[in-house]
Amino acid sequence: MDLVLAESDYRYGAGILRLRIGQIDRGGDGDAWLPVRATQLRGNGSEVGTVHVLVRTAKLRGLD
Repeated sequence: MDLVLAESDYRYGAGILRLRIGQIDRGGDGDAWLPVRATQLRGNGSEVGTVHVLVRTAKLRGLD
């Protein structure tokens, strides 16, 4: 699943972040941010590499 995140939807970076989700660590209920392992994508869809990022939980609802 590919996901495009605004700067306010992930921690600690700047600008838009394009990801192909690999694994979501669901953690506990009520967590505002969840750790994600993903492949970062360029605007043209080509791969940059693997990243580990904290993503706002609301942006991950419905993804598995």
